[in-house]
Amino acid sequence: MRTKKEDIDNWDKHYRVKFVNSLSGYKSVHLIGTKSKAGQTNLALFNSVVHISANPPRLGFISRPLSVERHTYNNIKETNVFTINHVHKSFVEQAHYTSAKFNANESEFDACHLTDVYTDSIDAPYVGESTIQIGLKLVEDIEIKASGCRLIVGEIQEVIMPDEYAESSGQLDLELANDMVVTDLNQYSSVMKFMNLPKAEREELPNFQQKKRPDNVVFDEDSQSYNANLLPYGTNIGAPAIASNDLSTWKNRGIRSFNHVLKSKIDDIKEEYNTLVSAFETNEMLYNAKYEFEPIIGEVYHLYEKDNSNEHFLSIIPPTSWKRKHLGSYVLNSNRVWKEAKDKRPSIDEILAQ
Repeated sequence: MRTKKEDIDNWDKHYRVKFVNSLSGYKSVHLIGTKSKAGQTNLALFNSVVHISANPPRLGFISRPLSVERHTYNNIKETNVFTINHVHKSFVEQAHYTSAKFNANESEFDACHLTDVYTDSIDAPYVGESTIQIGLKLVEDIEIKASGCRLIVGEIQEVIMPDEYAESSGQLDLELANDMVVTDLNQYSSVMKFMNLPKAEREELPNFQQKKRPDNVVFDEDSQSYNANLLPYGTNIGAPAIASNDLSTWKNRGIRSFNHVLKSKIDDIKEEYNTLVSAFETNEMLYNAKYEFEPIIGEVYHLYEKDNSNEHFLSIIPPTSWKRKHLGSYVLNSNRVWKEAKDKRPSIDEILAQ
């Protein structure tokens, strides 16, 4: 698969967002707790927390553009403090739903049944259910001009967690902490340690050209285990050789067959998809239109544009009776679905019935 920028630009918006968000791989996921000067608590899910420096100890996160009200950003700018809370698998669903759009006077702590707790060092709420809690003081707010996002940098004031999470080297055992990671915005995974490697030193660079194991040793790199006894074929030197037949004719015949069948199916799906999208947009437009009567099933109604306005209204008056801008004529069926009065394409009911 090779995809160029112009292809990505032309994709469906939702598919494009998920694809690009997943390209960076697994990301840490954290809850950021804040409180306004008026005392209103806020909790938001972020997958953009990054290390800034160890001395002084600083972390940062990306806040999206200020094109709409950002409660987390506003509270941090008001109070200069915030908390970062690791997400444990026991409350990942509650954490996920803090990303819903709540009003400024609503607390995600209450809505998602999470506990706000405080210390005497930071006047911002921690998540009581989190086992790794970090309190920070705002030190820098940097605008990323290319996107309008902002990098919020905080200096660590305190860290609260069980002693056993910190190994003797200082490394945190996030598998023991049951930390979660995320791809895109909603696919969560558990943290699992794979291997520990020593500090990379030029003088100790391994010989990567040298084979670690002989060719006749069966070793699965993914599971890091010897799995010869699990394979459905012989793996020792004396095992019968596996010879392949000339399958090119069979493959070509299969390719032609599945190309024909699948292309036909894809074309059908595309046509049905376009019909469904058109029907959805039509119904959304008509149900948002202005009218002061209850439409009768089977009757024809006419959609017009209001003068000097982007609003639409529905009327029983036909377009031949006046000079208003006519947008179309529609009929409401027994399923309360609108369709064009003279639409000859398959109806949404016919598609849904298949």
